[in-house]
Amino acid sequence: MKVIVKKLQGGECCLEVLPTTHISEIKRKVAEQLKIPVEEQKLLLLGRTLVDEQTVDAYPTIKDGTKLNLVVKKPDTLQEASIKYFKKMYGMTDLEAIAAANRLLKLVQEKFSKLSWDDLDRLSLDCMLEENGQSRSPPMEIEPECDDVYSL
Repeated sequence: MKVIVKKLQGGECCLEVLPTTHISEIKRKVAEQLKIPVEEQKLLLLGRTLVDEQTVDAYPTIKDGTKLNLVVKKPDTLQEASIKYFKKMYGMTDLEAIAAANRLLKLVQEKFSKLSWDDLDRLSLDCMLEENGQSRSPPMEIEPECDDVYSL
């Protein structure tokens, strides 16, 4: 059956699913088509959130042509993500994780403020290329305009 996933901010995709398809699999397909990370997706049917571990057949109102609404959740800030990471990976307490996240943010800010405009331009280009699955080509070697350059 086909379901249509409609993003509230505009845009949609049509997916082929089976009754045994998990909601998490639908989210993976949406991520591929709409380029929205799974962790930022929230799928709704008739205003109710669909549970990742459930299958399509757990929702009897999902039929061929059903429209699911997609809400894009705001991603965590660097501080929020850092706190979660420190707690999960290092078993830190809330206070320890907050302190570690604050140190990390301060370090990032110091390093970032030392970048030149050229550095920022290259960083931006690399990020955009990476999002599109590309990489920057190696710099071209500049050939001298005449042979006399080597005799200097």
